[in-house]
Amino acid sequence: MTKDPILVVDDDDALRESLAEALAALPVEITVASGGAEAVALLGERRFAVVVTDLVMKGVDGFAVLAAAKQSYPNCRVVMLTGHGGREVAVQAMEKGATYYVEKPVDLADLRAKVRKSLEDHQKDVAYDDLRGQMERTFGIEGIVGQDPKIQRMLALVRQIAGTAASVLILGPSGTGKELVARAVHNLSPRSKRPFVAINCGGMSEGTIESELFGHVKGAFTGAVADREGKFEYAAGGTLFLDEVGEMPLATQIKLLRVLEERSVARLGDNKMRPVDVRVLAATNADLLQKVKDGIFRQDLYFRLKVVTIELPPLRERRSDIKLLIDHFLGHFCKLHGKDVESIDRDALVALVQYDWPGNVRELRNAVESMVVRAKGNILTRADLPPEIWAPLPVDQDGWQFLAGRTWGEVERNHIRVSLELTSGNRQKAARAMGLSERTLYRKIKEYGL
Repeated sequence: MTKDPILVVDDDDALRESLAEALAALPVEITVASGGAEAVALLGERRFAVVVTDLVMKGVDGFAVLAAAKQSYPNCRVVMLTGHGGREVAVQAMEKGATYYVEKPVDLADLRAKVRKSLEDHQKDVAYDDLRGQMERTFGIEGIVGQDPKIQRMLALVRQIAGTAASVLILGPSGTGKELVARAVHNLSPRSKRPFVAINCGGMSEGTIESELFGHVKGAFTGAVADREGKFEYAAGGTLFLDEVGEMPLATQIKLLRVLEERSVARLGDNKMRPVDVRVLAATNADLLQKVKDGIFRQDLYFRLKVVTIELPPLRERRSDIKLLIDHFLGHFCKLHGKDVESIDRDALVALVQYDWPGNVRELRNAVESMVVRAKGNILTRADLPPEIWAPLPVDQDGWQFLAGRTWGEVERNHIRVSLELTSGNRQKAARAMGLSERTLYRKIKEYGL
C-alpha cells in the first residue's frame, strides 16, 4: 500500500518529535523540518499530501509555509498549529488556505483525526483530477472529442502552447473544428478572462474587412457617420481569431503585418496610432504555401502567423472517433430537442463509420441532429439516416446487401476494418464481435495490412 507523504514543521525539537510519533500510526510517510525555511525548501522539491506546521517560528513563519505549500501543490492540505492569537488567527489561517486550525497544547488524538480527514479529502481530489484527465483525454477540451492519436497529439500541443503569446496558424479542411481549437487555446491561456473575437476574412471587400479589423473615424468613407473601434481594439487583452485568413486581400495583408509587428493600429481615416495587446490566431483550409508561390499571400505574413502550426485531420482519417462523436452529439441534441433517444443500432453505426464525411465533424453533427429530430423510436436505425449518407441497396432473398463488383477479400477486409474502428482498435473485442478467434483475426489483420 502506498503511503501518503506528509510534512511536519516545528522549530521546537521536542514538540516536532511528539507530533511525528503521534502521526506515525497513520498510513503516511513522515518528513520533518526544523523550521519554516527548511520546510519551504522541501516544498520546492516535492509534493506533500498534508503539511502540519506551527504558526509562530523564528525567521520563516507558518503563513509562509502555507503559501509555499499551496503554490507548489494546490491539492495539499495544511493543518496550522498555534498557541497565539486565538480565533482571529484561526480565521486568518483559514482565509489563507489552511484546512484545519489546532490550538496548543495539541490534543494528539484530535490532530490525528484532522490529518486523517485531510488525507481522505486529498485522495478524493487526486481521484477527481485523474477522472477529469481521463475525460479530457477522451472528450478533449472545449468540445473537441477524440481518442485518435492525431487528436491527442493536437490537444497536447494546444495545452503546451496555450500559455504563451505565440501566434498560431490552424490548418485543416472545412468542418474539422478549427474555431473550437482557437477557443481552446484562448480559454487555456492567461487571456481567458478577456474577449475572444472571431472574424471571417472570406467574402469581404478590402474596405469592409479593414474597417472591421482596424476601425474607422467619422467621415472616413461614405456611411461612416461616427467613430468605430475595430476588432483589434475590441479584443484588447484577449484573442483575435482570423478565420479563412487565406482569403484576405493583399493590401489588407500588408496592413495586418504592420499591426502585428508594431503592436499598434490606426483607424481608417486617422493617423493616430493606438497600442493594441492582442494575441492573433489564424485558420485556413487553403494551401497557404501555394498561395505564397502564386503571389496572392505574403510570405512575411505567412511566417509571422505560423509561429506555431496546428493541423486538424479530416474525419475520414480518424474513423475510430466517430462512435464517440455520435454519443457526444446524441446527448446534446436529445436535450436540445426534448427527445428520448438512447443509442444507435449497429447497422446505422456501420453506415456512419463507412461514410467518407466530406463535410467532416460539422457534417456528422448535422447528420446526428437530423436523425434525432426525425427518430420515431428511442434507437436510431438505418431508416433514420440522411439519404445522402445511405441509400438502400438491392437485397437478395436472404436479406443480404447486394455486393456486386466486390471480391470476397475486399468485403472481408472492410468488415474487419469497421469492426476494429467500432471497438477503438481492441482486437479481442473485434474478434468476439466477428465470431473469430483472436489468432485468426491477427493473421487476417497482417494479411490485409490493417
